[in-house]
Amino acid sequence: MGNAQIDRVGRVRSGLGFILVLVLVSLLSSPQSFAAPADIGGLTVTLPDAASGWRQAGKGNLFMLQKDFPETEDDKRGNALIQITKPLPAARSSLQAGMKTFVATLPDMAKEDILIKHYGVTVNGYDIRVEERCCVHQKNVSIGQIVVGIAGDKRQAFLQLVLLNVSGDRSSSAEANFASLVRSVRLDPSDKDFDLVPASDDGGLDGVFTHLDTGLRPNVFGGMDFYSDSTITMFDPKGLFSTELPKGGRSIAEHCRDTPTDCGLYKLAGGGFFFSAGSIEMRSVTSAYGTIEIETKTFSKKGEDLMIADADYRAVPPFDEGTTLDGEWVSTFASSGMTATSSGSVASSHTLRLHRNGTFERTGWSGASMTNEIGGSQSGVTTSSNRPGASGRYKLSGYRIDLTDASGKTETMSIFESDKGSDGLLVINGNNYLKDDEK
Repeated sequence: MGNAQIDRVGRVRSGLGFILVLVLVSLLSSPQSFAAPADIGGLTVTLPDAASGWRQAGKGNLFMLQKDFPETEDDKRGNALIQITKPLPAARSSLQAGMKTFVATLPDMAKEDILIKHYGVTVNGYDIRVEERCCVHQKNVSIGQIVVGIAGDKRQAFLQLVLLNVSGDRSSSAEANFASLVRSVRLDPSDKDFDLVPASDDGGLDGVFTHLDTGLRPNVFGGMDFYSDSTITMFDPKGLFSTELPKGGRSIAEHCRDTPTDCGLYKLAGGGFFFSAGSIEMRSVTSAYGTIEIETKTFSKKGEDLMIADADYRAVPPFDEGTTLDGEWVSTFASSGMTATSSGSVASSHTLRLHRNGTFERTGWSGASMTNEIGGSQSGVTTSSNRPGASGRYKLSGYRIDLTDASGKTETMSIFESDKGSDGLLVINGNNYLKDDEK
């Protein structure tokens, strides 16, 4: 970023320390309602609907929106601010430096470590960085910050969400509005809206493939859990892929439109279907802000199966319409660990019984315990509960199972057989259900 641009951002910084932000929150007068979309000095964004509670606030170098949260029994009075710069002339390579300058508009926040970071490109090919920091406390106010920088070859724009005494569901709501706004950013009038639209040379695969992922990962109790997950990738011939099976009978396009972070675009190169080896480019949506990460992996086909980055991906056939199964499948989970002053554990079990006549029964239970020792005094809690039993009829079709209980309510879940030609392990809504052969 050249000196002229640094000076421009610097002037923004000089007017946006913590003191002025807090004064702004308490003294803003006559905020205006707004309509979407909006042009901000040549930057086009789609704003939240006015009914959501956001309103335009303030004037000057920053376009600002404010949302107030009233005091309740559980929460203090809070405020959320969205701040957007007009596009600044700068080279793409200076995005990180520009981010650093914009973060410093809240000097104390700039001292905090980045808690969450995303980077990649947008659907329009711009570089994008997202940094989240929390939490600074000043004058009984908890302050969090999410900063986004978007850079093309000649222009950059920066957006910021500042949360003041906002947490829990309120924070999630404000962050969702901000993420939607970020996805809508257009640096150029010719830019398209955020959508996963395959290019003409994308695609080439069709079907659902499973990969067994195993290893150790830390848990919330300070221990390590062994995991064994049958991950899936669903490829659409036109170029979409999803790491989750669409639920409720939706198509992969509908699923990716509603849940883009499950999805991405892909294309084959250097062989693909026709040669023994090649590569696959996977453009994954890695955050709600529309960040896209591009990875190129080795690729080859082995009959109906795939090899991606030297890992086996086995083709998973769909269930024929009207297929029935017979047996009892159990999904269990357990996690435990301990530190110098505490220990804890959690466990659960869910059982699904399917019969040849198309009927089912479901049961389940869960439990948890935790102990803490402070100053030689020990305290603990143990809790458990049973899931209400349910029964009714089921229907298998493709990669879905519909469970209709006695009241007529239907729950639709994804399902596939992890092993070809065997119902010994069913993966239902991403959870492993092992068949109990003794039943």
